[in-house]
Amino acid sequence: MNYEIFQWINGWSSYSPYLDKGMIFITNSVPYVAIVLMLFLWFIGNQEKRVKKQYTAVYAVFSCLLGLSINAVLHLFYYHPRPFVAHHVHQLVPHPADSSFVSDHAVLVFSIAWTILLRNDSWKYPVFIWAIIVGISRVFVGVHYPADVIGGALISYGVSLLVIQSSKKLEPLVQVVFNVYSGLTKHIPLLAKISYKDPSQER
Repeated sequence: MNYEIFQWINGWSSYSPYLDKGMIFITNSVPYVAIVLMLFLWFIGNQEKRVKKQYTAVYAVFSCLLGLSINAVLHLFYYHPRPFVAHHVHQLVPHPADSSFVSDHAVLVFSIAWTILLRNDSWKYPVFIWAIIVGISRVFVGVHYPADVIGGALISYGVSLLVIQSSKKLEPLVQVVFNVYSGLTKHIPLLAKISYKDPSQER
Protein backbone atom coordinates (compact mmCIF):
# COMPACT_ATOMS: atom_id res chain seq x y z
CA MET A 1 0.00 0.00 0.00
CA ASN A 2 2.78 2.44 0.96
CA TYR A 3 4.69 1.86 -2.27
CA GLU A 4 1.54 1.82 -4.38
CA ILE A 5 0.51 5.25 -3.10
CA PHE A 6 4.06 6.48 -3.62
CA GLN A 7 3.98 5.28 -7.24
CA TRP A 8 0.69 7.06 -7.86
CA ILE A 9 1.89 10.42 -6.46
CA ASN A 10 5.42 10.22 -7.84
CA GLY A 11 4.02 9.08 -11.17
CA TRP A 12 2.56 12.55 -11.74
CA SER A 13 6.06 14.01 -11.89
CA SER A 14 7.59 14.73 -15.29
CA TYR A 15 4.15 15.21 -16.88
CA SER A 16 4.19 18.98 -16.51
CA PRO A 17 7.33 21.11 -16.11
CA TYR A 18 5.26 23.73 -14.29
CA LEU A 19 3.96 21.22 -11.75
CA ASP A 20 7.48 19.83 -11.29
CA LYS A 21 8.94 23.28 -10.71
CA GLY A 22 6.12 24.14 -8.32
CA MET A 23 6.64 21.03 -6.22
CA ILE A 24 10.42 21.50 -6.22
CA PHE A 25 9.94 25.09 -5.05
CA ILE A 26 7.53 24.03 -2.30
CA THR A 27 9.82 21.29 -1.00
CA ASN A 28 12.98 23.43 -1.16
CA SER A 29 11.42 26.52 0.38
CA VAL A 30 10.32 24.82 3.61
CA PRO A 31 13.05 26.23 5.92
CA TYR A 32 12.52 29.76 4.60
CA VAL A 33 8.73 29.61 4.86
CA ALA A 34 9.04 28.23 8.39
CA ILE A 35 11.23 31.17 9.42
CA VAL A 36 8.83 33.66 7.80
CA LEU A 37 5.91 32.05 9.64
CA MET A 38 7.68 32.36 12.98
CA LEU A 39 8.52 36.01 12.31
CA PHE A 40 4.96 36.62 11.18
CA LEU A 41 3.58 35.17 14.41
CA TRP A 42 6.05 37.15 16.47
CA PHE A 43 5.61 40.59 14.92
CA ILE A 44 2.18 40.65 13.28
CA GLY A 45 -1.04 41.16 15.15
CA ASN A 46 -2.76 43.83 17.17
CA GLN A 47 -1.73 44.66 20.73
CA GLU A 48 -4.28 42.31 22.28
CA LYS A 49 -3.33 39.24 20.24
CA ARG A 50 0.41 39.78 19.74
CA VAL A 51 1.61 38.12 22.93
CA LYS A 52 -0.56 35.06 22.38
CA LYS A 53 0.89 34.73 18.89
CA GLN A 54 4.40 35.13 20.30
CA TYR A 55 3.75 32.29 22.71
CA THR A 56 2.51 30.23 19.78
CA ALA A 57 5.74 30.96 17.89
CA VAL A 58 7.87 29.92 20.86
CA TYR A 59 5.89 26.71 21.38
CA ALA A 60 6.18 25.94 17.66
CA VAL A 61 9.96 26.30 17.81
CA PHE A 62 10.12 24.06 20.90
CA SER A 63 7.98 21.47 19.13
CA CYS A 64 10.18 21.56 16.03
CA LEU A 65 13.35 21.12 18.06
CA LEU A 66 11.92 18.24 20.09
CA GLY A 67 10.41 16.53 17.04
CA LEU A 68 13.60 16.79 14.99
CA SER A 69 15.64 15.51 17.94
CA ILE A 70 13.39 12.46 18.26
CA ASN A 71 13.70 11.88 14.53
CA ALA A 72 17.50 12.14 14.68
CA VAL A 73 17.59 9.44 17.37
CA LEU A 74 15.18 7.29 15.35
CA HIS A 75 17.47 7.55 12.32
CA LEU A 76 20.38 6.33 14.42
CA PHE A 77 18.63 3.07 15.27
CA TYR A 78 16.43 2.42 12.25
CA TYR A 79 17.30 2.60 8.58
CA HIS A 80 14.74 2.45 5.83
CA PRO A 81 16.01 2.96 2.27
CA ARG A 82 14.64 5.92 0.39
CA PRO A 83 12.46 5.31 -2.68
CA PHE A 84 15.23 6.25 -5.12
CA VAL A 85 17.52 3.70 -3.43
CA ALA A 86 15.10 0.77 -3.50
CA HIS A 87 13.18 1.52 -6.70
CA HIS A 88 13.32 3.28 -10.03
CA VAL A 89 11.57 6.60 -9.38
CA HIS A 90 11.28 10.11 -10.73
CA GLN A 91 13.72 11.90 -8.42
CA LEU A 92 13.49 15.64 -8.94
CA VAL A 93 15.79 16.87 -6.15
CA PRO A 94 19.18 15.58 -4.94
CA HIS A 95 19.22 13.91 -1.53
CA PRO A 96 21.62 11.76 0.51
CA ALA A 97 20.73 8.08 0.69
CA ASP A 98 20.09 8.18 4.43
CA SER A 99 17.09 6.74 6.24
CA SER A 100 13.73 7.61 4.76
CA PHE A 101 11.56 7.09 7.86
CA VAL A 102 10.51 9.54 9.09
CA SER A 103 10.64 12.76 7.07
CA ASP A 104 12.44 15.71 8.69
CA HIS A 105 10.49 18.06 6.46
CA ALA A 106 7.21 16.53 7.64
CA VAL A 107 8.27 16.81 11.28
CA LEU A 108 9.20 20.47 10.79
CA VAL A 109 6.08 21.62 8.96
CA PHE A 110 3.61 19.59 10.99
CA SER A 111 5.17 20.66 14.28
CA ILE A 112 4.37 24.22 13.26
CA ALA A 113 0.96 23.33 11.87
CA TRP A 114 -0.16 21.26 14.88
CA THR A 115 1.02 23.91 17.34
CA ILE A 116 -0.84 26.65 15.50
CA LEU A 117 -3.93 24.44 15.26
CA LEU A 118 -3.85 23.43 18.93
CA ARG A 119 -3.38 27.08 19.90
CA ASN A 120 -6.41 27.94 17.74
CA ASP A 121 -4.56 30.64 15.84
CA SER A 122 -6.39 32.39 13.01
CA TRP A 123 -3.83 31.02 10.52
CA LYS A 124 -4.34 27.39 11.57
CA TYR A 125 -6.06 26.16 8.39
CA PRO A 126 -3.78 27.81 5.77
CA VAL A 127 -0.69 26.60 7.65
CA PHE A 128 -2.07 23.08 7.97
CA ILE A 129 -2.87 22.99 4.25
CA TRP A 130 0.70 24.16 3.57
CA ALA A 131 2.03 21.32 5.72
CA ILE A 132 -0.04 18.76 3.81
CA ILE A 133 1.15 20.12 0.46
CA VAL A 134 4.76 19.97 1.65
CA GLY A 135 4.24 16.36 2.67
CA ILE A 136 2.84 15.52 -0.75
CA SER A 137 5.74 17.33 -2.41
CA ARG A 138 8.26 15.10 -0.60
CA VAL A 139 6.62 12.08 -2.18
CA PHE A 140 6.17 13.81 -5.53
CA VAL A 141 9.88 14.63 -5.87
CA GLY A 142 10.78 11.03 -5.06
CA VAL A 143 12.61 11.27 -1.72
CA HIS A 144 9.98 9.95 0.71
CA TYR A 145 7.20 7.40 1.00
CA PRO A 146 3.73 8.45 2.22
CA ALA A 147 4.37 6.55 5.48
CA ASP A 148 7.42 8.75 6.10
CA VAL A 149 5.23 11.84 5.93
CA ILE A 150 2.43 10.32 8.01
CA GLY A 151 4.97 9.20 10.61
CA GLY A 152 6.37 12.72 10.75
CA ALA A 153 2.89 14.16 11.18
CA LEU A 154 2.13 11.76 14.06
CA ILE A 155 5.41 12.49 15.86
CA SER A 156 4.76 16.20 15.41
CA TYR A 157 1.29 15.92 16.89
CA GLY A 158 2.66 14.13 19.93
CA VAL A 159 5.45 16.63 20.59
CA SER A 160 3.23 19.66 19.92
CA LEU A 161 0.61 18.37 22.33
CA LEU A 162 3.29 17.61 24.92
CA VAL A 163 4.81 21.09 24.63
CA ILE A 164 1.47 22.85 25.00
CA GLN A 165 0.40 20.64 27.90
CA SER A 166 3.75 21.33 29.57
CA SER A 167 3.43 25.10 29.18
CA LYS A 168 3.64 25.79 32.93
CA LYS A 169 6.86 23.81 33.26
CA LEU A 170 8.28 25.51 30.17
CA GLU A 171 7.35 29.00 31.33
CA PRO A 172 10.81 29.82 32.80
CA LEU A 173 12.40 28.93 29.48
CA VAL A 174 9.80 30.92 27.57
CA GLN A 175 10.52 33.92 29.79
CA VAL A 176 14.19 33.65 28.84
CA VAL A 177 13.17 34.03 25.20
CA PHE A 178 11.02 37.07 25.98
CA ASN A 179 13.76 38.62 28.10
CA VAL A 180 16.30 38.19 25.30
CA TYR A 181 13.88 39.83 22.89
CA SER A 182 13.23 42.65 25.35
CA GLY A 183 16.98 43.22 25.59
CA LEU A 184 17.31 43.28 21.82
CA THR A 185 14.64 45.94 21.49
CA LYS A 186 16.87 48.28 23.51
CA HIS A 187 19.74 47.94 21.04
CA ILE A 188 18.02 47.49 17.68
CA PRO A 189 16.03 50.57 16.59
CA LEU A 190 13.74 48.59 14.29
CA LEU A 191 12.67 46.27 17.09
CA ALA A 192 12.36 49.17 19.49
CA LYS A 193 9.66 50.67 17.26
CA ILE A 194 7.52 47.59 17.80
CA SER A 195 5.63 48.03 21.02
CA TYR A 196 6.30 45.36 23.60
CA LYS A 197 3.82 44.05 26.08
CA ASP A 198 4.53 42.07 29.24
CA PRO A 199 4.16 38.41 28.14
CA SER A 200 2.74 37.43 31.53
CA GLN A 201 -0.45 39.35 30.72
CA GLU A 202 -1.70 36.88 28.12
CA ARG A 203 -0.82 33.42 26.88
